[in-house]
Amino acid sequence: MNKSNGDKLEVLLNETKENDWKFRRELTISHPLKSVWSYSDTGIPYLNPEIVLLYKVKNTREKDHQDFMEIIGKLDNQRKKWLQYAIQLHEPEHKWLQFLT
Repeated sequence: MNKSNGDKLEVLLNETKENDWKFRRELTISHPLKSVWSYSDTGIPYLNPEIVLLYKVKNTREKDHQDFMEIIGKLDNQRKKWLQYAIQLHEPEHKWLQFLT
């Protein structure tokens, strides 16, 4: 018998076209498919933080803002610039833009 420990797994389905991932809420936002995810030390794939943060832009909760503040300092300049560009397209008045300029 398999008992659950309460951990949850979220599965997101995403749009792709050729070799690009497409943001389903704004299809003009894309990213090379090969660089949308990384792998944990144990080999489990996960969405890169800038992609996860983009999903949190639409209906930002306090928890999402805390996540953003925790992660933003750990992103390299290329990832920050991509996130800034994507937010400007998707939610051009979003408060996170002030931290990305």
